[in-house]
Amino acid sequence: MKIDNNSSKKERKSKIESDKVLLKKLLTDFWFRIPDYQRSYVWEDEQVSELLEDVSFAAENHPQTEYFLGSIVLQKKEVDGKSATEDGINYFEYDVLDGQQRLTTLILLCAVLRDIAEDPQLVSNCEKYILQKEDKFEGIPSRSRVVFDIRDNVEEFMNAFICTKGGTKLEKELQDKTKEKNTSISNMANAILLIQGYFSNLDQHEINTLAKFLFQNVLLIYVSSEDLEDAFRLFTILNDRGLPLSNSDILKSWNLGAINESERKKPARLWEQLEGEFGRDEFERLLSHIRTIYVKEKARENILKEFQEKIYKPKKLTLGVKTIEVLRTYADIYNKLIWFNDSADTLSIEFKNLVSIMWDGLPSTDWIPPLLSFYNKFSSELLLEFLKKLDNKFSGDWITQLTPTDRIDNMNEILKAIEKVKKPETLLSMNDLFDSDRKAFIERIGGDVYGRKFAKYVLLKMEFLHKDHSSQFAEFKQISVEHVLPQNPGNKSKWWEDFTADEHIDWLNKIGNLVLLSRRKNSELSNAEFSVKKKKYFSGNIDGFPNSLRVMANDKWLPATLEERQKEMIKELKNYYK
Repeated sequence: MKIDNNSSKKERKSKIESDKVLLKKLLTDFWFRIPDYQRSYVWEDEQVSELLEDVSFAAENHPQTEYFLGSIVLQKKEVDGKSATEDGINYFEYDVLDGQQRLTTLILLCAVLRDIAEDPQLVSNCEKYILQKEDKFEGIPSRSRVVFDIRDNVEEFMNAFICTKGGTKLEKELQDKTKEKNTSISNMANAILLIQGYFSNLDQHEINTLAKFLFQNVLLIYVSSEDLEDAFRLFTILNDRGLPLSNSDILKSWNLGAINESERKKPARLWEQLEGEFGRDEFERLLSHIRTIYVKEKARENILKEFQEKIYKPKKLTLGVKTIEVLRTYADIYNKLIWFNDSADTLSIEFKNLVSIMWDGLPSTDWIPPLLSFYNKFSSELLLEFLKKLDNKFSGDWITQLTPTDRIDNMNEILKAIEKVKKPETLLSMNDLFDSDRKAFIERIGGDVYGRKFAKYVLLKMEFLHKDHSSQFAEFKQISVEHVLPQNPGNKSKWWEDFTADEHIDWLNKIGNLVLLSRRKNSELSNAEFSVKKKKYFSGNIDGFPNSLRVMANDKWLPATLEERQKEMIKELKNYYK
């Protein structure tokens, strides 16, 4: 009978293993790797102290009872012994998806015990848990219990202070390492010093008792699968502490896995550098923008599946170096166009001011992929003109109440057009691509605006139109929309001498009666007389808003004043949106 090796391999790959295991067995039978997409070692005093105190308390009060230290989620991989070891025997290695912080702390604990223990057997056992020593006569290679992938000098730190006997006694060197910029190294050095301090209060009998409990009574639950997605799913389900692995972590592992190990270090460091620059959430958003640029349709699936099915499978982009090059390219463009981080700084202030109000006032960032794509193809040629048309289209669609799906579809049509045209002026001449419903737009901005989601943005756009762009907008930390004619004037207020009840209702929420303030609303002053509001409420809080400042030029705020301002603002918006 012929055996289907592929079938048996698939079955093995899909198999999920789970069991409880004593710490001494975990550190004897398993070989671990902290994959390059994992977080740094981030445990600080509180977490390390809590682990030591909990184990010590259990050892003292329940010495005969098993102590559960938590779960560890692993991806099981078979390593080719011919390339990895001198004995040529294949072995299994486990990528740690969850439990890295605990596992690393336990290895550090073993290293400190090895260096302070006087019992030769305890010293020998701790050495074995940390490092398999080479025996050339039996063909046993030297092998670390835990290997850290692409973490700058972490492996060097491990060799010097953990794998080398007496390494944890190098207190001055360890103190220096606590000041390292590398998070893993500084936290590991700090943890070693903290563990040392803890054990300095124990005599050798107490140390031996604690060590005996640690290795014979402390157990963990391990769950492993050879399939990365299964292991990732298990991790997401079981993880109840810390940050779960993100889509970018898994995407990173796919791409680094497609690169030869000897060439992997540089792209892995680049990925980590970008992730550090952007931050976790913003980096995920950048990946989503890149997905949109390549797929040019609304995302229907998880971003991992979208990359796999709609980018990699149809070969729009290849895994590995090419993906990381694309990531670097769009990260640089994003840095330049969205965050204005560019040493050359060739962007006009007008461009920066428009991006600033779009970032702060629009309902989503779905306008960013077309902007990144345009710059990637045409650089700065007609960039400001394109941004204005892009903004008018996106904000116009939003103001005229197109659904989010329709707005995204329209952005994707612009992406498709960018891909097709050879010159930017050809793109900008495609008026149908950038038009919105003119009649609906005029009705919306001419009616009651206050309370609408787009109110702040339309007012920001007015500020943009009146700014001379000799300087950038100040950061929009706190903006509120305020009525000039107040919502609730007192019964004896002078406002009722200037406005009838019908006029108050008619003008209250129109755009001409609204201004932006760089502060929270003040209910005490917001209903005050016009002269008081100008002096105590508006003054100093609308300086950065040139359109709002025009209100200060009026001595009175009357229906005629409001009507003239309303007409001017509508006319300016109509002309700008064309």
